[in-house]
Amino acid sequence: MLKRQIQKNSFTVAEQQAIRVLFIGNSYTYFNDLPWLTQQLAASAKEPKTLETEMVVVGGATLKSHWKRGEALRLLKAKRWDYVVLQEQSTLPINNPKEMYKYATLFDAEIKRVNSQTVFYLTWAKQNQPETQQILTDAYMNIAQELKAKVAPVGIAWQKIQEANLKLNLYSSDKSHPSPIGSYVAACVFYTTFYENSPVGLSRRIYSCDSSNPQENNRIELESLSETDAQIIKNLVDSIVIKI
Repeated sequence: MLKRQIQKNSFTVAEQQAIRVLFIGNSYTYFNDLPWLTQQLAASAKEPKTLETEMVVVGGATLKSHWKRGEALRLLKAKRWDYVVLQEQSTLPINNPKEMYKYATLFDAEIKRVNSQTVFYLTWAKQNQPETQQILTDAYMNIAQELKAKVAPVGIAWQKIQEANLKLNLYSSDKSHPSPIGSYVAACVFYTTFYENSPVGLSRRIYSCDSSNPQENNRIELESLSETDAQIIKNLVDSIVIKI
Protein backbone atom coordinates (compact mmCIF):
# COMPACT_ATOMS: atom_id res chain seq x y z
CA MET A 1 0.00 0.00 0.00
CA LEU A 2 1.32 3.41 -0.97
CA LYS A 3 2.28 5.34 2.11
CA ARG A 4 3.59 8.83 2.68
CA GLN A 5 3.63 10.35 6.11
CA ILE A 6 4.41 14.03 5.95
CA GLN A 7 5.10 16.25 3.00
CA LYS A 8 5.61 19.98 3.22
CA ASN A 9 4.80 22.45 0.45
CA SER A 10 5.45 26.11 0.92
CA PHE A 11 6.43 29.29 -0.79
CA THR A 12 8.89 31.61 0.93
CA VAL A 13 6.73 34.24 2.57
CA ALA A 14 6.51 35.74 6.00
CA GLU A 15 4.27 33.61 8.18
CA GLN A 16 1.73 36.36 8.75
CA GLN A 17 1.38 36.78 4.97
CA ALA A 18 0.28 33.19 4.45
CA ILE A 19 -2.79 31.04 4.95
CA ARG A 20 -1.44 27.84 6.50
CA VAL A 21 -3.32 24.57 6.00
CA LEU A 22 -2.75 21.07 7.33
CA PHE A 23 -4.36 18.26 5.31
CA ILE A 24 -5.06 14.98 7.15
CA GLY A 25 -6.23 12.18 4.87
CA ASN A 26 -5.27 9.49 2.40
CA SER A 27 -4.83 8.92 -1.33
CA TYR A 28 -7.76 11.18 -2.26
CA THR A 29 -5.55 13.97 -0.87
CA TYR A 30 -2.15 12.95 -2.19
CA PHE A 31 -3.20 11.79 -5.69
CA ASN A 32 -1.95 14.52 -8.07
CA ASP A 33 -0.73 16.36 -4.95
CA LEU A 34 -3.98 18.19 -4.24
CA PRO A 35 -2.49 20.59 -1.64
CA TRP A 36 0.17 21.69 -4.14
CA LEU A 37 -2.41 22.09 -6.92
CA THR A 38 -4.40 24.35 -4.60
CA GLN A 39 -1.27 26.41 -3.92
CA GLN A 40 -0.77 26.84 -7.67
CA LEU A 41 -4.29 28.19 -8.06
CA ALA A 42 -3.73 30.66 -5.22
CA ALA A 43 -0.47 31.74 -6.86
CA SER A 44 -2.22 32.24 -10.21
CA ALA A 45 -4.73 34.50 -8.46
CA LYS A 46 -1.86 36.61 -7.08
CA GLU A 47 -3.49 36.51 -3.66
CA PRO A 48 -1.89 38.88 -1.11
CA LYS A 49 -1.77 35.94 1.28
CA THR A 50 0.05 32.97 -0.20
CA LEU A 51 -0.96 29.41 0.63
CA GLU A 52 1.31 27.13 2.65
CA THR A 53 0.34 23.49 3.11
CA GLU A 54 1.51 20.33 4.77
CA MET A 55 -0.14 16.94 4.68
CA VAL A 56 -0.18 13.83 6.84
CA VAL A 57 -1.37 11.09 4.50
CA VAL A 58 -1.41 7.30 4.43
CA GLY A 59 -3.04 5.19 1.73
CA GLY A 60 -6.47 3.98 2.87
CA ALA A 61 -6.25 5.79 6.21
CA THR A 62 -9.30 6.55 8.31
CA LEU A 63 -9.55 9.38 10.82
CA LYS A 64 -9.44 6.68 13.49
CA SER A 65 -6.12 5.33 12.20
CA HIS A 66 -4.66 8.84 12.03
CA TRP A 67 -5.80 9.46 15.61
CA LYS A 68 -4.19 6.23 16.80
CA ARG A 69 -0.90 6.81 14.94
CA GLY A 70 -0.51 10.25 16.50
CA GLU A 71 1.56 11.89 13.74
CA ALA A 72 -1.26 14.22 12.69
CA LEU A 73 -1.85 15.30 16.30
CA ARG A 74 1.83 16.02 16.84
CA LEU A 75 2.03 18.21 13.75
CA LEU A 76 -1.26 19.90 14.59
CA LYS A 77 0.16 21.01 17.94
CA ALA A 78 3.66 21.84 16.66
CA LYS A 79 2.78 24.69 14.28
CA ARG A 80 0.27 27.42 13.60
CA TRP A 81 -2.59 26.50 11.23
CA ASP A 82 -5.44 28.58 9.86
CA TYR A 83 -7.30 25.51 8.66
CA VAL A 84 -7.04 21.77 9.24
CA VAL A 85 -8.64 19.61 6.55
CA LEU A 86 -10.11 16.28 7.65
CA GLN A 87 -10.68 13.63 4.98
CA GLU A 88 -12.32 10.37 5.98
CA GLN A 89 -11.72 7.08 4.14
CA SER A 90 -13.89 7.07 1.02
CA THR A 91 -16.61 4.59 2.07
CA LEU A 92 -16.57 4.89 5.87
CA PRO A 93 -19.17 7.72 5.94
CA ILE A 94 -21.48 5.30 4.13
CA ASN A 95 -20.70 2.13 6.08
CA ASN A 96 -19.91 3.45 9.55
CA PRO A 97 -20.80 7.13 10.01
CA LYS A 98 -20.80 6.68 13.80
CA GLU A 99 -17.06 5.92 13.77
CA MET A 100 -16.42 8.85 11.43
CA TYR A 101 -18.32 11.20 13.75
CA LYS A 102 -16.45 9.97 16.82
CA TYR A 103 -12.97 10.67 15.44
CA ALA A 104 -14.02 13.80 13.58
CA THR A 105 -15.25 15.16 16.92
CA LEU A 106 -12.01 14.21 18.68
CA PHE A 107 -9.90 15.89 16.01
CA ASP A 108 -12.14 18.96 15.95
CA ALA A 109 -11.70 19.46 19.70
CA GLU A 110 -7.89 19.44 19.28
CA ILE A 111 -8.13 21.76 16.26
CA LYS A 112 -10.18 24.26 18.26
CA ARG A 113 -7.70 23.96 21.14
CA VAL A 114 -4.94 25.39 18.93
CA ASN A 115 -7.23 28.16 17.60
CA SER A 116 -7.56 26.68 14.13
CA GLN A 117 -10.64 25.82 12.09
CA THR A 118 -11.80 22.43 10.85
CA VAL A 119 -12.60 21.98 7.16
CA PHE A 120 -14.24 18.72 6.10
CA TYR A 121 -13.19 17.39 2.70
CA LEU A 122 -16.53 16.14 1.38
CA THR A 123 -15.46 13.47 -1.10
CA TRP A 124 -17.15 11.86 -4.12
CA ALA A 125 -18.93 8.60 -4.85
CA LYS A 126 -17.11 5.86 -6.70
CA GLN A 127 -17.81 5.99 -10.43
CA ASN A 128 -20.00 2.87 -10.44
CA GLN A 129 -21.92 3.88 -7.28
CA PRO A 130 -23.26 7.40 -7.97
CA GLU A 131 -26.28 6.74 -5.76
CA THR A 132 -24.04 6.89 -2.66
CA GLN A 133 -23.15 10.57 -3.15
CA GLN A 134 -26.15 11.77 -1.16
CA ILE A 135 -25.15 9.54 1.77
CA LEU A 136 -21.61 10.94 1.69
CA THR A 137 -22.92 14.48 1.42
CA ASP A 138 -25.31 14.06 4.33
CA ALA A 139 -22.64 12.46 6.53
CA TYR A 140 -20.19 15.32 6.04
CA MET A 141 -22.75 18.10 6.17
CA ASN A 142 -24.32 16.75 9.37
CA ILE A 143 -21.07 16.50 11.32
CA ALA A 144 -19.89 19.87 10.01
CA GLN A 145 -23.13 21.49 11.15
CA GLU A 146 -22.89 19.82 14.55
CA LEU A 147 -19.30 20.99 15.06
CA LYS A 148 -19.77 24.39 13.37
CA ALA A 149 -17.00 23.51 10.91
CA LYS A 150 -16.45 24.49 7.30
CA VAL A 151 -17.03 22.11 4.39
CA ALA A 152 -15.13 21.87 1.10
CA PRO A 153 -17.94 20.34 -1.03
CA VAL A 154 -15.77 18.56 -3.59
CA GLY A 155 -18.12 15.60 -4.04
CA ILE A 156 -21.05 17.93 -4.71
CA ALA A 157 -18.99 19.77 -7.35
CA TRP A 158 -18.09 16.45 -9.01
CA GLN A 159 -21.76 15.44 -9.01
CA LYS A 160 -22.88 18.72 -10.63
CA ILE A 161 -20.16 18.55 -13.29
CA GLN A 162 -21.22 15.01 -14.20
CA GLU A 163 -24.88 16.06 -14.29
CA ALA A 164 -23.91 18.88 -16.65
CA ASN A 165 -22.81 16.10 -19.03
CA LEU A 166 -19.43 17.64 -19.71
CA LYS A 167 -17.09 15.26 -21.51
CA LEU A 168 -14.61 15.44 -18.64
CA ASN A 169 -13.31 12.35 -16.91
CA LEU A 170 -12.94 13.12 -13.20
CA TYR A 171 -11.86 9.57 -12.31
CA SER A 172 -8.66 7.64 -12.82
CA SER A 173 -8.82 4.16 -14.37
CA ASP A 174 -9.71 2.52 -11.04
CA LYS A 175 -13.03 4.44 -10.99
CA SER A 176 -12.26 5.71 -7.49
CA HIS A 177 -9.22 8.00 -7.39
CA PRO A 178 -9.20 11.39 -9.09
CA SER A 179 -7.84 12.06 -12.55
CA PRO A 180 -5.84 15.31 -12.90
CA ILE A 181 -9.09 17.06 -13.87
CA GLY A 182 -10.83 15.61 -10.81
CA SER A 183 -8.06 16.93 -8.58
CA TYR A 184 -8.25 20.31 -10.35
CA VAL A 185 -11.94 20.51 -9.47
CA ALA A 186 -11.07 19.68 -5.85
CA ALA A 187 -8.35 22.35 -5.84
CA CYS A 188 -10.83 24.95 -7.12
CA VAL A 189 -13.18 24.03 -4.28
CA PHE A 190 -10.42 24.31 -1.65
CA TYR A 191 -9.16 27.60 -3.05
CA THR A 192 -12.68 29.05 -2.88
CA THR A 193 -13.19 27.65 0.64
CA PHE A 194 -9.89 28.99 2.04
CA TYR A 195 -9.94 32.42 0.39
CA GLU A 196 -13.71 32.94 0.14
CA ASN A 197 -13.05 34.24 -3.36
CA SER A 198 -14.45 33.12 -6.69
CA PRO A 199 -12.25 30.67 -8.64
CA VAL A 200 -13.30 32.34 -11.90
CA GLY A 201 -10.17 33.58 -13.63
CA LEU A 202 -7.77 31.07 -12.08
CA SER A 203 -5.25 29.18 -14.21
CA ARG A 204 -6.67 26.30 -16.27
CA ARG A 205 -3.34 24.47 -16.55
CA ILE A 206 -2.87 21.47 -14.24
CA TYR A 207 0.64 20.78 -13.00
CA SER A 208 2.22 18.14 -10.84
CA CYS A 209 5.55 18.45 -9.10
CA ASP A 210 8.39 15.96 -8.64
CA SER A 211 9.37 17.28 -5.23
CA SER A 212 8.19 19.45 -2.38
CA ASN A 213 10.19 22.32 -3.86
CA PRO A 214 7.98 23.76 -6.62
CA GLN A 215 10.68 25.02 -8.95
CA GLU A 216 9.84 25.56 -12.61
CA ASN A 217 12.01 22.68 -13.83
CA ASN A 218 10.22 20.21 -11.55
CA ARG A 219 6.81 20.95 -12.97
CA ILE A 220 5.02 18.40 -15.11
CA GLU A 221 1.94 19.58 -16.97
CA LEU A 222 -0.74 16.92 -16.49
CA GLU A 223 -3.55 18.58 -18.39
CA SER A 224 -4.63 21.89 -19.87
CA LEU A 225 -8.38 22.46 -19.84
CA SER A 226 -10.10 24.32 -22.63
CA GLU A 227 -11.23 27.82 -21.74
CA THR A 228 -14.87 26.71 -22.01
CA ASP A 229 -14.51 23.65 -19.76
CA ALA A 230 -12.48 25.56 -17.19
CA GLN A 231 -15.06 28.34 -17.10
CA ILE A 232 -17.94 25.90 -16.58
CA ILE A 233 -16.06 24.12 -13.78
CA LYS A 234 -15.19 27.36 -11.99
CA ASN A 235 -18.70 28.80 -12.31
CA LEU A 236 -20.19 25.59 -10.88
CA VAL A 237 -17.68 25.54 -8.02
CA ASP A 238 -18.36 29.19 -7.25
CA SER A 239 -22.13 28.67 -7.05
CA ILE A 240 -21.82 25.48 -4.94
CA VAL A 241 -19.34 26.81 -2.34
CA ILE A 242 -21.35 30.03 -1.89
CA LYS A 243 -24.42 27.96 -0.93
CA ILE A 244 -22.61 25.88 1.70
